[in-house]
Amino acid sequence: MLEKTFSEQQEVPQKEAHFLAAGQINVRTQRIRCEANATTGAYTLTLPRVAEAQGRRYYIVCRDADAVNAITVTHDNDSECWEGDVTLNGKCDRAIFESDGHCWFRCCETLTFTGTTEPPTSAPTTAAPEQV
Repeated sequence: MLEKTFSEQQEVPQKEAHFLAAGQINVRTQRIRCEANATTGAYTLTLPRVAEAQGRRYYIVCRDADAVNAITVTHDNDSECWEGDVTLNGKCDRAIFESDGHCWFRCCETLTFTGTTEPPTSAPTTAAPEQV
């Protein structure tokens, strides 16, 4: 296990960031909210350096976008076996990325909900929990 320097131990995590233009995600950011529209146009978000982000997970939620004004999520050209950029082009599209220090892993697929209604919600269940 690598020892952290004093400054790294004292570093306060930046928990959330909101993007309206192209930029690189800070390695300390956990939750990313972004939106693209006619004012901002389409843009690209770049994940942190894969080695610096080892063991970290990044939750990205697109608050607004469309087919013309989309957000592309890419890596910093340093990930082994990069599967390709992710395009967020709908309201509530989202993705989770995790780094093992060498590769970025997509932990969920991007979701696009169509129509005029909000994303579906799960109905509460009355079933008893399964005994193990």
